[in-house]
Amino acid sequence: MSIGQITLLLQQVSDGDKQVLNDVYQLMYTEIKSIAGYQLKHLNTGQTITPTVLAHECYLKMYQLAKVPIQDKRHFMNCLAKTMRMYLIDVLRAKSSQKRKGQEVHAGITEYVGDEDVAFRLMEIDRLLDRIAEIDENLAEVLQHKVIFNLTFSEMAEMMSLSERQVMRLWKQAKALLMAMLETGED
Repeated sequence: MSIGQITLLLQQVSDGDKQVLNDVYQLMYTEIKSIAGYQLKHLNTGQTITPTVLAHECYLKMYQLAKVPIQDKRHFMNCLAKTMRMYLIDVLRAKSSQKRKGQEVHAGITEYVGDEDVAFRLMEIDRLLDRIAEIDENLAEVLQHKVIFNLTFSEMAEMMSLSERQVMRLWKQAKALLMAMLETGED
């Protein structure tokens, strides 16, 4: 299904038809589950959450928040990313309150940034993305698409309605900002 068709369906959700959100979710289920699997493989292996559980939990949260108007597929994916991050953070907080330490994300940003090994905790990623969004929404979106969704530059360009070259420029800027924040310890 094309981005335009998804957008038309999502506009119906904004008009109050929650059933259409169900349809969009079913049409994108494979993609959503793949994204959930990608996220979970970066957590310690002790996790009991499956991609199916994460995909379903996020759908339920988005369904409950269907009052928030979702404009298009790009906005839907951004809402989904935030929902996944928040759900995983809630799970990690619950576990860390028992263990008094958070779960680390393996690989993740290091493989994209290309610098020496940098260990991130999911909550730190969330804080960094929120902080970068305060500075520039597009930079945060590019980081989110790359780090959370593992999208290619071509896929990001289509999602963001930009050229691949523009996305690559945004990626370089986002990466530089992220590294600067890490070096200064800012979050």
